[in-house]
Amino acid sequence: AHAHGHGHSEGGWTMRLPLALLAVGAVAAGFIPFGKYVSSDGKPLATHLDLAFSIAPVAVALAGISLATMLYRKSSPLPDRVASSFGALYRTALNKFHIDELYLFVTKKLLFNGVGRPAAWFDRNVVDGMVNLTGRATTGMSERIKGMQSGKVQQYAFGFLACLILLAVWILYLTKKG
Repeated sequence: AHAHGHGHSEGGWTMRLPLALLAVGAVAAGFIPFGKYVSSDGKPLATHLDLAFSIAPVAVALAGISLATMLYRKSSPLPDRVASSFGALYRTALNKFHIDELYLFVTKKLLFNGVGRPAAWFDRNVVDGMVNLTGRATTGMSERIKGMQSGKVQQYAFGFLACLILLAVWILYLTKKG
């Protein structure tokens, strides 16, 4: 299969114009001395510009863009020859250095199986089990004590008074004992 695609425009100017504006804004923002305006103590932050560090990445990017333009502007067998000359390095770069496979292994095999499944088991059996136990205990207790509720205020007052008398007797007993 032919691994090289040829550039084509998607969306026309409705896609290109916002990207061009963002690119101009990004370039312009690089020249704003933010250290003079934003600092933690209100004093300008002393910075310096290392041109070698700034120009080198741009030069490498421009060289790559120029090379890609030369290789893919017209249909030719040259890109295939260049790709085959790099062999395993080209195939590894084409497969994005297998980062996707590594990510899937770490997330699906290690994290999902090693963390997700035990956490789901704990949630399903322990947490849900405790919630269900609390619900069953509440239901069982209410079934046992629902006969005590008659709706008659006189019975409630009598029960309250009886408990109050028992509490008073118990407190008097404790104070005489101590």
